[in-house]
Amino acid sequence: MGKSALLSVASSIAVRSGLRPVRGMRALSGVDRHTVLVVDDVERLSEQEADRLARFRGAVLLAGDCDPDVLAVVDAVRVPLRPIGAVEVAEMVRRRFDVEVPPELAALCLEYSGGAPGVVSDVLDVVTDLGSLPALLPRLRLPRLLRAVRRGWEVLDADAVAVARALAVLGSASLDVLCEVAGMGSFRTLAAFERLVDARLAVGEPMRVRSPALGHAIRHEMTPESREVLHGAAAQVLHRRCDPPAVVAEHVVARAEPVGASWVAPVLHDAARVHRAAGRPEQAARCLRAALREPLDGEIAERVAVAMAELHLRCGIAPRADELVRQRAVAGEWFDAVVLDWQCDEDLLGCAVPPVVPEDPERVLRELPGSGPQLALTGLGLLRRGSERLVLDLAPQLRTRLVGAERDWLTALEMWAHRAGGDHAEVARLMRDLAQASPSRGCVALGAAAFVASCVDAGRPGEAREMLVRLGYTGSLPPVWACTLLVHQRARMHLALGAARAALADAERAGAAELADQARAALDRPHRPLRGAAWDRLTPHESRIVLLVLEGETNRAIAARFGVTQRAVELHLTRVYRKVGISRRVQLSSVFGVA
Repeated sequence: MGKSALLSVASSIAVRSGLRPVRGMRALSGVDRHTVLVVDDVERLSEQEADRLARFRGAVLLAGDCDPDVLAVVDAVRVPLRPIGAVEVAEMVRRRFDVEVPPELAALCLEYSGGAPGVVSDVLDVVTDLGSLPALLPRLRLPRLLRAVRRGWEVLDADAVAVARALAVLGSASLDVLCEVAGMGSFRTLAAFERLVDARLAVGEPMRVRSPALGHAIRHEMTPESREVLHGAAAQVLHRRCDPPAVVAEHVVARAEPVGASWVAPVLHDAARVHRAAGRPEQAARCLRAALREPLDGEIAERVAVAMAELHLRCGIAPRADELVRQRAVAGEWFDAVVLDWQCDEDLLGCAVPPVVPEDPERVLRELPGSGPQLALTGLGLLRRGSERLVLDLAPQLRTRLVGAERDWLTALEMWAHRAGGDHAEVARLMRDLAQASPSRGCVALGAAAFVASCVDAGRPGEAREMLVRLGYTGSLPPVWACTLLVHQRARMHLALGAARAALADAERAGAAELADQARAALDRPHRPLRGAAWDRLTPHESRIVLLVLEGETNRAIAARFGVTQRAVELHLTRVYRKVGISRRVQLSSVFGVA
């Protein structure tokens, strides 16, 4: 229990005992022996208020950090301000959420709050899920602390406020660093820091703000311009002192505007390498994105672009359009791999990324290329030569050496190999596994192309259309080679379904001249649907329902004829639509009409 909560309990006890609690220094006149004066945050009393309190002769309950020699009250009960520990924090969290608290979570709350029970209580008031607490704490703004900062600025001088803001930006610092960032001499800085300690806003050894939560409140009270100036000064001072790159990068990344110095980009690149090696790809990406804003020469620009591409390909960090524009000229093949893997927009690229198949794909495949897209391209080169058996034999060996999204690219390559061997069942199984991945990745588009090709070969274009609808691949696609391959196979699917106009559009987009000619020929001749093939896909009951629909019966009349609900008839018709690749009732006559 914090001191404020304890005061509330004491006030309740006083009321039940027949006493009248009075909070603060107001209403001191006219009190009698049945009055208890309750004073919170006694260390914030002014000299006049402390003098009035010393002359008060009634019962007093003091809470806060007060020295008996300084504040001599005759009949006073003092509630000292002491920080709580991890055990108390864990108990507060357990009572609030009724769950056992992991020790690391209790330690995190204790570090953030600085052992202030009121701050812990405020944190728990705004948290609904304990799992989100580590991500929520660094950006949490607590009204209690914001009010405390504003009260502190009212009584502190300008030097103390400047030192407090510099400490909030630095986190912790030695005296010489604090002097440079705050822009004051050592004597002024030290005197201002001591005033902050007296105001319970800072502590020494090392010099820092009392808690991370209080530091965040101080930063929030600053204007954006003043924060930018302090972060820039901190970055320059720490770089000049040869501090670790990750420490310097923290201040550069916190700035909204670039520093504009030539040393910044190499430091950010080194910091990104440290974060990547430590398993922190998001922080590495922030460092590299900040580096892209800074002045870059040829060598460091290439290193930053390659490092950023590796994060896109291996860590799932999504690329941004403005970043790709800057990386395009220097990233080379890495840029092509990112564009393919993430299916970047056509307006950004301006042109498709052409596939490049190595001269000796078998040797390259055995040596395992460095990226998933190149692995798929190499395997497709072997498949064009009729070596699907070799691809399937090498797949188990490659899978043991691949991680992350590269395994999905191998799965898509295996689908093409099984399609070349006529094994539609295995292609369908692998497609179901691959569909669990994000449909916005190039490997899923490549696998979907193999699945559509296999469905058309097996006479099941409706199954292919259903999968494309599920993946969201029915509209326009990015102009990269995997998607162009998918559009080519989608044109074949449209032809098999009798949708000649859609087939012509896809064939022209994919540059498939032969397919485009077939689609134009289908448009020129009268439409004669393959009645027998369409009816063969239906169950007997579905066939009876379709016949009644073609005769002009409504769903309600059909339901009454068979003694079922109207919803059951609608479900049967929906299954029919999926089987033959249509979406509306009026299309039934074009598929099942008289040939």
